[in-house]
Amino acid sequence: MQESLELLSRAINEWMPKNRPVSQNPSAPELEKILDVSLGEQGCDQQSLEDAIKAYLHYNPDASQVDFFKLLYSGRNKHALLGDWITSLSNATMHTYQVGPVATLMELELIRQWNKLVGFNDGTNEGEGVMVAGGSQANLIGMMLARHHVCPDYKTKGAGGRTLVAYVSDQAHYSGQKAANVLGIGTDNLIAVASDETGRICPVALQQEIDKSLAQGHIPFYIGLTAGTTVIGAYDPVAACSKIARAHNIWLHIDGAWGGPILFSDQHRHLLADSHLADSFTWDAHKLMNVPITAAVILVKHDGALRACCSGGGGEYLFHADENAAYNLGERSIQCGRRADALKVWLSWKAIGNQGFAAKIDHLQSIKTECVEMVEQSESLEMLAPSVYLNVLFRYRPEHMTDEQEIRKLNIEICKTMMRNGGPYVDYAQYKGRYGIRLILANGEVTRQHISVLLDQCELIGRELASQ
Repeated sequence: MQESLELLSRAINEWMPKNRPVSQNPSAPELEKILDVSLGEQGCDQQSLEDAIKAYLHYNPDASQVDFFKLLYSGRNKHALLGDWITSLSNATMHTYQVGPVATLMELELIRQWNKLVGFNDGTNEGEGVMVAGGSQANLIGMMLARHHVCPDYKTKGAGGRTLVAYVSDQAHYSGQKAANVLGIGTDNLIAVASDETGRICPVALQQEIDKSLAQGHIPFYIGLTAGTTVIGAYDPVAACSKIARAHNIWLHIDGAWGGPILFSDQHRHLLADSHLADSFTWDAHKLMNVPITAAVILVKHDGALRACCSGGGGEYLFHADENAAYNLGERSIQCGRRADALKVWLSWKAIGNQGFAAKIDHLQSIKTECVEMVEQSESLEMLAPSVYLNVLFRYRPEHMTDEQEIRKLNIEICKTMMRNGGPYVDYAQYKGRYGIRLILANGEVTRQHISVLLDQCELIGRELASQ
């Protein structure tokens, strides 16, 4: 154990220098030539293990740096990181209170606080939830809850010739397709509803799609809204869609994996003011809350819904009817062995508090506004979509260039060139047929200067590439 601690200390203090590039990863074929990742019959010496760890840290993009703008997370939460280490040390699992007593109480408190923010714990409903292995699994369970709501016997008897239909925005995360596949709904029965010019699902189009399904004798059962779409950060209109859902007895789910934390902020929570109208809600703590991957939760307004939908088996040897039975979380989950992710989230929330997360969001929203202003003031940069949250989608467009394919190719190459140069690290994305540079603001330490450097680099590299 002591040897491992010493190795970890060297990894932190020596092998992750502060001035390292954000990205320095070669292509996969190139890296295969550099590294030996083979496994064999015989074990290796300590130096070989250390060399592998050094390579792992060296070539992996440094998501802790302020210039990491590529994904929906950035920065480092030291309290959560400590919790992650302690969790691995104890190696607790979470199916019963007996084997994870403290983590169980922490998870239940986290669920109470999340439900309070969303509005599910309102005095009438207590709300419930369970931590899961990422937002995709949370969205899967949301759809599974919807299936159980409209067809409770589907759990035991299967489809029985029924065709269930789910509806999401054409800007929704691809986990909806995975869920429809896994649950036997069929990806053809997941309808991508048109979004408006701001990237929000169109309620009129949603009603039209539901009417089509009903005319075919199908059963509409699930509406999946998004709070903070992956590309532009749009928030679907909850109130209007809730009215449609209630009229047809359809389960309403919100994927707030990225945009849910806006609820911490009194200044900006209006973007998700109607979250309490949903039936279930996805939240990823490993995104804007900076908890190490993975840490996610499915929240449910209706007490007992998770157990009714997900439980099955284990009563003979695991879920004992003892004094702690009410605290056993395993019957709410589709997993048996489940890591105690509650500790790292609880430690960071305890240390930072609601106000700390609110301050981070307010700061980043302010930086976002400045970023948009800088793009709009530039003669060669242009916004491709409105930015209400922490996604900024823009592109470099030379005055002489009008062909969309040329502009697409140029902006993709700008991103790749910056990556090869070691940063800033951004990615490209497509929105309504046009490609641009997708900037994600998730690191609370980012400043106006960091954004200015990034935009200057985009223009400089863009000019050089366009002149070739």
